[in-house]
Amino acid sequence: MEQLLSRRRRYRAKCAKRGFRKFLPDLKCKPVERIRCHIKDLLTLLLPSSAFYKNSLRFYKRCTKPDRQEFQRISIAIGVGFLIMGLIGFVVKLMHIPIVNIIMD
Repeated sequence: MEQLLSRRRRYRAKCAKRGFRKFLPDLKCKPVERIRCHIKDLLTLLLPSSAFYKNSLRFYKRCTKPDRQEFQRISIAIGVGFLIMGLIGFVVKLMHIPIVNIIMD
């Protein structure tokens, strides 16, 4: 048990400076503390947006234009999906009309 606790303590000591904190020095005086908080706020805004930009750029580079065969397969699949959904809606509507007539009479 003691060994497990000592590992946790070591892990916390290693991970003390993660994320945007590793960019900031340990500053203690009050005027500088306000600047530090301002910088910290700016970094919390900038770091996620930079990660999003990098991921978006990587995704854009991996995208390719579909060739004719792939486009035809996708179009057929979408058409079949529309047809199935339309048939399901038509059948539900056909079943709904007699039920409504029975309830209203």
